[in-house]
Amino acid sequence: MHILHVLAFRRAGRRCALWLLPLLAWLGGPGCAVPQPRGEGQLARVVEPTGKRGYWLYLPKDYVEADEAGRQARRWPLVVTFHGMRPFDNARPQACEWQQEADRYGFVVVAPECRSPDILAPFPVRSVHASFKSDELATLAILDHVFATTNADPSNVLATSWSSGGFLAHYMLNRHPDRFTCLAVYQSNYSEEILDPELTARSLYHPILIVMTQNDFAGCLRESKRAVQWYERYGYKNTAWILIKDRGHERTPDMAADFLARITGVRPNRAPAVLVQRQAIDGNAEGLALLAGRGTAFRLPPAVAARPEVAAWPEVAARPTVARTRATPPRDAMLVRRQPAPAGERDDAARAARATKAQRWTTPRSPVSIYVSSAIAIEPLHVGFRAVCPSDWTRTADFLWTLDSEPVCSGVNGHLTLSDPKEYTLGLLVVTAQGKEYRAYRKIRVLPRLSAASYPKAGAAD
Repeated sequence: MHILHVLAFRRAGRRCALWLLPLLAWLGGPGCAVPQPRGEGQLARVVEPTGKRGYWLYLPKDYVEADEAGRQARRWPLVVTFHGMRPFDNARPQACEWQQEADRYGFVVVAPECRSPDILAPFPVRSVHASFKSDELATLAILDHVFATTNADPSNVLATSWSSGGFLAHYMLNRHPDRFTCLAVYQSNYSEEILDPELTARSLYHPILIVMTQNDFAGCLRESKRAVQWYERYGYKNTAWILIKDRGHERTPDMAADFLARITGVRPNRAPAVLVQRQAIDGNAEGLALLAGRGTAFRLPPAVAARPEVAAWPEVAARPTVARTRATPPRDAMLVRRQPAPAGERDDAARAARATKAQRWTTPRSPVSIYVSSAIAIEPLHVGFRAVCPSDWTRTADFLWTLDSEPVCSGVNGHLTLSDPKEYTLGLLVVTAQGKEYRAYRKIRVLPRLSAASYPKAGAAD
């Protein structure tokens, strides 16, 4: 890290930054170096066509070498990494530092070219100013472009950051939990002034990891601790944090990569080389377990966890050591059609009601259900969905989502944008490691948007 970054961290606004520019040019410093070796995949700068914002895209080695069938047969979790303050950091180094981890786990990596973390922009971020808002909108457009042009998995998306990128990483999870599966920040800034507490209910069960280092800048360390307090204050259920001994303000994406791998059930093709060299001087139980190489069982929503049948589900803390042998079911198995009731019962409402009531007492409920962020809304409806199931299944089972019997994605969760006003059926097929199949369905209704002509004219009689 360049020493001028320290000066930038201590001052806010544009005036103090102007006199730093000649000094920066005179020193000719290299900025924040990337110590991680480059990967063997493919790194390219791409321009998102609608907003014309650039981003750096890294496709891992296994992705580049696979044919189209191989790419479609495998999950490719997406890492969205937000860079630190320019000119000391930018999107390209942020993508470079993730190359080794992307090759290790098979992650697709995206680093948007952001405008808000800049030496000439307001710092620290205390409001959603114009450049910050533009970064938010650009990131959403970049996500859509990546999912349209690659096989990245929209149901497994990590928001991550280093340094000043933490402002946007925390914000994006708070504002768009339907687009991000989890959050992992390391040596990052944080500002609660730009977070909305009223939106926390939508992300209470999203896994969160906050990594701090003993010798980090005082501002980053202080703000990271405040971030932990904020998530604890608002009752987040799956928050892990760790304070690493001796390390400073340096690029350390490996813990975030391991964190995402445990959430998505992805196995590395080689063992992590850095995690074992680290020591913790503080942390909660979840963070210490992650540093020790053990997984943590994620907590379920209270309404689900309180059910008697859920209380009997086993909680598996460690990821199974045996590999799964069952692949994702073929397309024919995805297309689930309900069987019609027998002709003799079809018109007998009373008999059907009695049968339903009797079944409720004799048949155990399915361990699988669907949570949706909104089941009814005016077009366009942006809906996030998540499988509610035993927590160890998130690492060992296969998940397949359908919309009106057509496959849409795999993974534990995902999101859709529904534009046509009508009623949809969201389906979920879960195949456990033992080969058992479970299905669940949710109805989603999209209402038409009323036009101006639909409203009564002023002064018109009722």
